[in-house]
Amino acid sequence: MRVSLPIMALALAAVPATAADNALKQALTRLQTRYETTRTLTADFRQSVESPTLASPLESHGTLAFEKPNRMRWDYAAPDRQLIVGDGETLWIYQPGDKQVIKAPLAQAFQAQAPVSFLAGLGRVERDFEASLERDEPARWVLRLVPRKDAGIGTLTLMVRKADATVEEARVTDPLGTTTRIAFANERRNVPLDAALFRFTPPPGVDVVRPPAY
Repeated sequence: MRVSLPIMALALAAVPATAADNALKQALTRLQTRYETTRTLTADFRQSVESPTLASPLESHGTLAFEKPNRMRWDYAAPDRQLIVGDGETLWIYQPGDKQVIKAPLAQAFQAQAPVSFLAGLGRVERDFEASLERDEPARWVLRLVPRKDAGIGTLTLMVRKADATVEEARVTDPLGTTTRIAFANERRNVPLDAALFRFTPPPGVDVVRPPAY
């Protein structure tokens, strides 16, 4: 039996596409399962911000804590101390050096930053994002997630470890070309967390600023 070259070419081309589709489906399923079975999470993080307007990347590090459904805390260490707290209703961004606190409704703040919503415990992968497999490496998947509601507000790239579906690194890119990379280490899941971690009261003498959009 002879097989025409066009048919053979189509058959060969379909093989990697099917493999990629299967890998993407597996990655999303594993990631979502881990997400759904994680009630609390703590970790160390290292952050790097690159922008066309910056001469060099801005580096920072600290610790984070999440508790579902929508509580979070990011503690940035010296020299550029900053504290970000989501208490379930309000997002607080405290900048001690400026003696200023930014206050915004949590849900509205993250509607404007959909790529971050998944990391904050406010999103679901397949519901909120158009997903594609950027790379299928031996030890990890690299997923590119574009918000379904407004693809123009940025993208989220996740490096997901195949062994346990841990997110090793997240990369958020906004429409202006600013890229924020966050690498995670020493992750602990489903550990008891003090409720006080997710409460914030502005210190005396600090200005409370509400962004105009809110």
